[in-house]
Amino acid sequence: MSGDLMMRKRMVLLFTLAVLLLTGICQTGMATESSVSVSPPVVTVSSGDTFTLDIIVDPAIDKVYGAECILRFDSALLKGNNQSGGAFLGSDGAETVELLNGINNVVGKIEYGKIRRGDPGVSSGTTDSGVLTSINFEAIGSGTCDLTLEAKLLDSSNRPLSVVVNNGTCSVEEMADIAMITTENPAASASATTTDERPASPSAKTGTPGSGVLCAITGLVVASLLALKEK
Repeated sequence: MSGDLMMRKRMVLLFTLAVLLLTGICQTGMATESSVSVSPPVVTVSSGDTFTLDIIVDPAIDKVYGAECILRFDSALLKGNNQSGGAFLGSDGAETVELLNGINNVVGKIEYGKIRRGDPGVSSGTTDSGVLTSINFEAIGSGTCDLTLEAKLLDSSNRPLSVVVNNGTCSVEEMADIAMITTENPAASASATTTDERPASPSAKTGTPGSGVLCAITGLVVASLLALKEK
């Protein structure tokens, strides 16, 4: 019986070690894949608002030498105003060259690309995450649209790297009409103004006349009762 018990303990130990090993391998595999993401992934604005989206690159353990992206959007809801390159690819002090920088509001497409400058053997690439480009939009319609991203990352040998792309979503809400009174009916305007002007509610201090006197009388009665009790 003791031999069987020892064998079972060994089997349980080996199974536990195998599970831990597989978990570590899976986590390592997930962490080694580069990603390009829309940030923030979900945006909610009102029609007429302007806002900025960032395209963020996380190389994981890859050494990225060049990066390109295309962001597609609904041109009936959004209009791209401008975009500016971020610090990605140059955060370690390396020089960079901008290859693409275009906004096409007719088809709803924005392109951006950048590469490191210098000898690839000396400056092989960066593993630091950062902003590839920042895009400023104006909401011109109402509704919801996808922010669909396409991305390509290159190593120093101009070979594509495996990359995971994370898209985004933008919701544009209609602006509520604040002015409900038109200038076509001035009488209605004056009437509405008079109706809205109501006197302020009385404060808590003046809402109950005589409350201070009542409290004073109550205090005197209680004091008298205590004095009689002591006698």
